[in-house]
Amino acid sequence: MKYDEKLNMSLLFDFYGDILTARQKEIASLSFDEDLSLREISEITGITPQGVRDSLNKCKTILMDMEEKLGLLSKFTENKANTDYIINRLVSMKEKNPHLSEEIDGIIAVAEKMLD
Repeated sequence: MKYDEKLNMSLLFDFYGDILTARQKEIASLSFDEDLSLREISEITGITPQGVRDSLNKCKTILMDMEEKLGLLSKFTENKANTDYIINRLVSMKEKNPHLSEEIDGIIAVAEKMLD
């Protein structure tokens, strides 16, 4: 799995992982978060490498289906980009208007909390 795909699956797992079974969560976490190989996951879980592959494919399908239906990751990514833009503009305004520094810092703090 390519790095971008693995990162995307890890993010989807963060958003939707709770809908997976306990066994699927374990396998997905070992793959997406710990970056272990099929063989390593197989040794830890006692499942054959093919069984691990099948489980991961099912997890991917479930997670991508949830994103397609709910779009939480897409919305989060868009909100993050918009918040980053707002913060960057505020920092620029602060440099040009030092007398507004305290007010702008307050707005930046609120913007940063929006993504927590």
